[in-house]
Amino acid sequence: MLSKNKGLFKEASSSKYLPNIFFAVLLTFGFLLGGQTLGLFIIYFFISSISSVAIESLMLLIFQFLFISLFVFLWVKKVEKRSISSLGLKGRDFFAKFSTGFIFGCLLFSLVVGLLYLLGNAVIETKSLYPTGLSALTGILIILPGWIVQGSTEEILTRGWFMNVLGARYNAYLALIVSSSLFGFLHLANNGVTILSVINIILVGLLLGLYMIKTDDLWGACGFHAAWNWVQGNIYGLEVSGNQSGAGSLINLKLVGSEIFTGGNFGPEGSIACTLALSLGIIVMVILILRDKRSY
Repeated sequence: MLSKNKGLFKEASSSKYLPNIFFAVLLTFGFLLGGQTLGLFIIYFFISSISSVAIESLMLLIFQFLFISLFVFLWVKKVEKRSISSLGLKGRDFFAKFSTGFIFGCLLFSLVVGLLYLLGNAVIETKSLYPTGLSALTGILIILPGWIVQGSTEEILTRGWFMNVLGARYNAYLALIVSSSLFGFLHLANNGVTILSVINIILVGLLLGLYMIKTDDLWGACGFHAAWNWVQGNIYGLEVSGNQSGAGSLINLKLVGSEIFTGGNFGPEGSIACTLALSLGIIVMVILILRDKRSY
């Protein structure tokens, strides 16, 4: 089903240097820590002058993640001597690809919420520290570009570069499993993390890795990731991987019941409902890959 001789893995194999798996992991942490440190250092000088919570949240998302992507781009161009498009960021029809992934992310996370509601674990909360409903619409739209930068950066780092490099150097199966596991590991320090939440983050990684393989492109995975976080935090008002979005939400949901059903402080990504929805998404993606005329 999967091959390193076609698609994005073949493009990555044109690199002048492909790090081994251990150095690739170290580089991933280097890009992550270096980019976030530089971004937070820059924003430190003017964050106190921002009076809007939504704009502050937007700026934090952008500056914490933008430089990570820039470091990856610099490495790919200067060390690996290949094009940025070989990460899966081809210019052709990028908006349509991103939008398709965005819609997919909205629908799949809404399925998670639907399951939580049917199980009696999601109720509408009338009291909130942040704006809700139509009064929050401005903040909801303001923060969206931040989620786009954040989600796209995580995709560029873990799948566009890390999975791509491993797929080109070793094989697609190893690349998919290791990149998804690393993606889960990167969330271990988040608030309220549990074994189930890490499993679910790994499942997200598998789903998006398969999506990237299916489309030979990264734009759709970027769109999915941005929508998944935005809908979770600013449409339904839920924690995003243990973090609360401060820009307000269209609906303010409260999760009630056992932690295995609600995800606890980590949010719905730590719930069994999320496990079911992601598993369904993975099954669908595998079926689509198997039915595709191309052989990966």
